[in-house]
Amino acid sequence: MKNQHPIGIGGEYDDYAPREYLFLSYVEPYEISFEELADRLGLSLQVVKGLLAEEIELTAEMAVRLELAFDRSAMSWMDMQTAHSLMQARKKVDTATVRPFVFPMKADAA
Repeated sequence: MKNQHPIGIGGEYDDYAPREYLFLSYVEPYEISFEELADRLGLSLQVVKGLLAEEIELTAEMAVRLELAFDRSAMSWMDMQTAHSLMQARKKVDTATVRPFVFPMKADAA
């Protein structure tokens, strides 16, 4: 069965989610089915499809499984997820709703 292209693939590099990297670097060019990917990672098909559709975020356990299956460290998978999550959060948070603290200068700091 041919894999369906996950929604939203093809953004700029800075906007790469782990799913995009996984899909564009491994699944698509090597024609890995979602079923084979799930089997080799020891994950359910539902989890793999959820990850590739960005319905679920990459977990540390998934990153370790990806490290074991592909030539890329778990830390790099997690860094990619963290950077993507932070970028999404920055787009979502209305800065006008946050009031920063302003602390007086300490006397011994002068």
